[in-house]
Amino acid sequence: MSTPEHDPFRFTTLAHADHDYLSPLSRTRAAGLLRGLTQGLSASDLILDAGCGKAALLRDALSISPARGLGIDLNPAFLDEARAAFPDASRLALVKRPVLEQPRPPAGYAAMLCVGSSQVFGSFDDCLRIAFDWLKPGGRLLLGDCYWKKRPAPEFLAALGGGEDDFGTHEQNAARARAHGYRLLQAAICGEEEWDAYEDGYYNAMMRYLARHPQAPEHEAFAERMRRWRQIYLNWGRDTLGFGCYLLERP
Repeated sequence: MSTPEHDPFRFTTLAHADHDYLSPLSRTRAAGLLRGLTQGLSASDLILDAGCGKAALLRDALSISPARGLGIDLNPAFLDEARAAFPDASRLALVKRPVLEQPRPPAGYAAMLCVGSSQVFGSFDDCLRIAFDWLKPGGRLLLGDCYWKKRPAPEFLAALGGGEDDFGTHEQNAARARAHGYRLLQAAICGEEEWDAYEDGYYNAMMRYLARHPQAPEHEAFAERMRRWRQIYLNWGRDTLGFGCYLLERP
């Protein structure tokens, strides 16, 4: 078993202690997108959640449809939380392995979720390409990812350790989906209040943990990491980075 200081998921597990969805997506917005994703699904259909985290979106999808779900993630703590919240293993299977190593059902998936986790496929475009192959004809994909609201400042890119081509605009994301052959059914933007709620919860959960565990071996490193991220978000992230959700259908 990994010790806390060697657990690569420990920071994100602690910081997301108060989150169900691991993205800046409100339940109201998610409900509409999930209705579109699950429309017409039957008990024989299978929904894949790639990089599912706590599988909260998948669990909500199963609550409004008779379909079965498969959630895949590498964080065992998140998967354990999902199992506790939805113990019916006949309808929800949760697997710890890389998504690309998961055997695909011969008939394909009826629906897929990949919200805030396109990196499990490699990139936004890799997710679009692979999901198109994995979906049944008529299958639907709910893809959520970041986009640039405006051109990022060099200081923001340096703080992220990335480049301007890491993301496109909201319009470009939608266009890329259409270029991969999808029908674009919905394109929703998460608002600033959703971002703030996500970031506030992320910050407060970590700071609460650190206050309760002042002798934790990771205390100093985690506190500095969180303070730095908080300042990055307030300085640049809130005005520059958006989060879009794209409900897509394979013809």
